[in-house]
Amino acid sequence: MPLPERQRLILKEVVDRYIRLREPVSSRMILEDYGLAVSSATVRNDMNDLERQGYIAKPYSSSGRIPTEKGYRFFVEWLLDLSELAKKEHFDIIETFEARVLDMGEAMRHAAFLLGSMTHYAAFVIPPRLEAACLERVVLARMSDRTAFLVIVSDTGIVEQGLIPLESATTEAEIESMMRTINRTLRGANLEEVRRMATAEKATEDWHERPERQALDIVTRLLEARMGPRGVVDGLLHLLDALQDLVPQEAMARFSRLSRTIQDEEALPSALERARAGRRGIVVNVGDLPLEGLENWSVVSCDYGPHSGVLGVIAPIWMDYGRAMSAVTFVASRLEALLVAARSRGQEGNAHAA
Repeated sequence: MPLPERQRLILKEVVDRYIRLREPVSSRMILEDYGLAVSSATVRNDMNDLERQGYIAKPYSSSGRIPTEKGYRFFVEWLLDLSELAKKEHFDIIETFEARVLDMGEAMRHAAFLLGSMTHYAAFVIPPRLEAACLERVVLARMSDRTAFLVIVSDTGIVEQGLIPLESATTEAEIESMMRTINRTLRGANLEEVRRMATAEKATEDWHERPERQALDIVTRLLEARMGPRGVVDGLLHLLDALQDLVPQEAMARFSRLSRTIQDEEALPSALERARAGRRGIVVNVGDLPLEGLENWSVVSCDYGPHSGVLGVIAPIWMDYGRAMSAVTFVASRLEALLVAARSRGQEGNAHAA
């Protein structure tokens, strides 16, 4: 049976808070942080129901609740539900300043945490290749004479957003002109091409108006900051439990070598690219990932699209491969569904804007 709406909200907040703070969640925390218009007794009763149904649990008798695997799966499905917004809400960014498209960084962090929690192994999520992504649109909104709110949206979701300073006082009409010109000229362009435009001789000739040159420079500088692997790793401490059968010195030596390797943002993505060699779907490397520090570890990875993102888990070679492969496939399919939905919304938003 589907959960009542209030219990769905409470469960979502329990998982969200636990992901952010990693501490058991009480009914008091839910009421104080999220301001639900119900009594504490009502929240306690709903949390008891959620516990009986297996969505949350108490790590010990007097504590708050933490999500179970069933609770995490609900949260993944909720993330997928974010892509099912009503059409009238698509790209209402200027009116509401709420980005109703997928924030890729946030989705990656959630996916890595959920995958690590499901498997009790270290989990990683490597983003799609931004240089292969395409610009869907830029949204600019005037906040004051010298400040604007900028959102750069690619076909994989939001690339960057935030307040930006302007060189001189700019009117609402100039901001709108800037946005129209950028979207008309750059929509559908490869992000790597967009990033290079500001320094190209041709760009200064084509973008002869000062506001447009300034806007293009801002866009390219923000894209420059976001290019690169920028993978997310979560759950490294799970591996200490997985190594408990080894003598302590050996366990810590293996864990330390792996931790140092993972700190290099480019090492793991590069090794996975070589090991996968363009293969799609699940790929399992049993102690043979071409990366120093992973000699005694197995890696289960899976691509997700568009633009060839990769996620997976790292564990000792005695890992539960069936569980790992099932969890990796599940999370990859959900993350891909989010990206595809975000891309469809972007294309629909562009059609309405045209």
